Amino acid sequence: MGNDKGMDKAGEVARYGGMRWFDVRWVLVVGMLGLPGRGLLQGQSLAPEAPPEVSEYMGRTVAQTMHYAGAGWLIRNKRDREEGTLRMREALELKPGMVVCDLGSGNGYHSLPMAKAVAPEGKVLAVDIQPEMLEMLKERAAAQAVTNVECIVGEVHDPHLPEGSCDLILLVDVYHEFSHPEVMLKAIHKALKPDGKVVLVEFRAEDLTVPIKPEHKMSKAQILKELEANGFALKRSFEELPWQHMMWFGKSE
Repeated sequence: MGNDKGMDKAGEVARYGGMRWFDVRWVLVVGMLGLPGRGLLQGQSLAPEAPPEVSEYMGRTVAQTMHYAGAGWLIRNKRDREEGTLRMREALELKPGMVVCDLGSGNGYHSLPMAKAVAPEGKVLAVDIQPEMLEMLKERAAAQAVTNVECIVGEVHDPHLPEGSCDLILLVDVYHEFSHPEVMLKAIHKALKPDGKVVLVEFRAEDLTVPIKPEHKMSKAQILKELEANGFALKRSFEELPWQHMMWFGKSE
């Protein structure tokens, strides 16, 4: 499943409800392999003090988490062409010395180029709930001689970020998978510096041509509703990506 070419070939013939591989990766990875989905992953358990997970939040169905067995899809060769990832990172306007969190980092597709952008004094905090993803990230970082990435094994209800540590927290196609959205947003709020920003990148629910399952999309209105209800205010938006919303939030006044 980690072979990008093989996954592309599968995408040429794979269909599920009229949609393309971008949707059925969840069926293939989670369903056919019998792997766990949203919330708990194999070998993980919630700490006793953790609040109960939710399957719906503010009228939205919470999506399943992508398993590490499908990590090759995250670094597929055509991702920039499909999602405009280079343009997205340019829009972040990263500067040397910044502390940036890649929350839901996976195997580091965004973490590594961001680490290079904030070097030498800055660093990236790469947070993922799957240690296997972070091991892949470390291997890729070593291969590229990137040394300013700190890997953090988070939990579904706690990213384990230091208080007031982050200039920017980036969430690319991950917030909609949070099984504990309110407690996670509270932790994110706490981890930001006073003028820090959280940036959400989510597939546009308003655009039916975006080939992603509905539960893995969010409308701009839904994002605003959820973030504003949890202590954030919209500061900026960027709508020039092919498939996704990109929205900056700061702490409410």
